[in-house]
Amino acid sequence: MTNTSISFIITWVISTTLCIWFLFRHAPTHLSQKETIHPLVYPHLIGAYSIYLVCAHNTLLTPSTFKGTARLFHIWIGRIGLLLGVMGFITGAILVWFIYDYTENWGFSIGITVGGIQQMIAQYKGYKAIRSFKNIKLQITSGEYKSEELKVLQDEQDKNLSLHIENMVALFVMACGIPAFIRISEAYEINILILIGIANVLNVLMAKPLLNGIKTRRLTERNAKKGDKQN
Repeated sequence: MTNTSISFIITWVISTTLCIWFLFRHAPTHLSQKETIHPLVYPHLIGAYSIYLVCAHNTLLTPSTFKGTARLFHIWIGRIGLLLGVMGFITGAILVWFIYDYTENWGFSIGITVGGIQQMIAQYKGYKAIRSFKNIKLQITSGEYKSEELKVLQDEQDKNLSLHIENMVALFVMACGIPAFIRISEAYEINILILIGIANVLNVLMAKPLLNGIKTRRLTERNAKKGDKQN
């Protein structure tokens, strides 16, 4: 096992532990203390729980996992998660700014909104990047290019896949994690900026092995082709 794969596993375990704690320990306890729960909370919880858990799942089980057999599951659970994530953001924003009294906790109200906006940006950029990746892949597999264009297309393909990974990891660690970090900050009186700094480190360490894997696979592929030509 390489150092990069170890760093990915460690950061994934930490981020997923935070996810499980927030969704199944903190949130139920917090909700049980409320006298009444607004009906809009339920679709918000469905959206928020779904996108957070999908992120934990899809960062671990990538399309290449189990020799590619996880590909369709990764794709479809990801699409469903993104759609439910939008529902979670919209209902959450309505709850914070139009139903509950946002002045009771300005830090949480603003922080949770910033996290939601980051979530939407990451979802949009990540989805756009993977669509571009697939379009280029289709162009390559169909042979609709000149021979001298192949390297450029492959580089563009890898760039879009890297952007997809960067945004999906940021969605998991940063955007979805912000509500949990805010609650930890409030409970233990830790400066939220310190926690955001830790999240940034986790984000980089989780994404780096995946991005390096793209570069390594492409380099290996090209070196193999050079070897075939020489032979």
